[in-house]
Parts: sequence; structure tokens; C-alpha cells
Amino acid sequence: MVKLNVLNLLENSGESRYSLFNKINNIRATKGTSAISYTNFLNLIEMKNQSVRYQDLDELCEALDCEIQDLLKIVKE
Repeated sequence: MVKLNVLNLLENSGESRYSLFNKINNIRATKGTSAISYTNFLNLIEMKNQSVRYQDLDELCEALDCEIQDLLKIVKE
């Protein structure tokens, strides 16, 4: 199963969830796309969604200054 590694990346960077939320919305503002709500953002990074959009993955990589392979991990169940 593929999972997001956002919480570990945040912990290692010392950055807060709220700071990441603001970065993503700033990225969206520069692209002219609509902002994400804090509830939807938390659902995304806590893996409570059943799907993730490519746009979200791209913005998470940009905001966390990481590559896609850093953001995603495979977990054997």
C-alpha cells in the first residue's frame, strides 16, 4: 500500500501543520487555484481520504521542498 510520508517530513523539518497549510494555499494563490480548507488539508496529510489528486502531491512536494519519492512510501500490510 502506498502512503503519504508528510507527517514524518514535517517532524524532521520542525515545521508545523499550520505552516505547511499556509504554504500550500500560497502556492495555490500564485497558480490562481482555489484554496484548500484546513479540514481537507488535515484529512489529506493524515491519510483520511481515499484518493489524492496529482495537484495535491505536486503542491506538497513544492511546499516541503522534496521529491515525490520522499513524499510517498510503500508499506506492506
